Amino acid sequence: MANAPQPRQAWADEAPAIARLIDAAYQPYRDAGIALPDVSGGVADAIAANQVWVLEDEDLLGVLMLTLSPPQAHLMNVAVAPKARGRGIGGQLILFAITQATEAGCAEIALATHAQMPENVTLYDRYGWQISSRDDVRIRMLRALP
Repeated sequence: MANAPQPRQAWADEAPAIARLIDAAYQPYRDAGIALPDVSGGVADAIAANQVWVLEDEDLLGVLMLTLSPPQAHLMNVAVAPKARGRGIGGQLILFAITQATEAGCAEIALATHAQMPENVTLYDRYGWQISSRDDVRIRMLRALP
């Protein structure tokens, strides 16, 4: 996998394309009737704050939004382009987030996912997160870092 694309910081002029990718990634959940918050708002501000990474080949494949504020990092969003699903892009971005948080000196990485998206809980559990709290809408998870 030496030629596999690697995540890189997003560029300011990519904000509209990144927002479209995020919206497209979440559209199946909306189509299923899940009421989601604005998942693509604030992309330009997050890019300006160096909190957005992309994975691309000829096109954008996936997006990671991550804040690094030791002692805790916050995985804000992982989104994969619909055409890139099933290629391990989400997992690659999650592992990249763990590496970035560890290298930044964070002791843990937190995230929140929608309660009506149990497949996300299963995915993050596979990468070492544990549920820290839940309510009717949101499930919060934490992962200790080395």
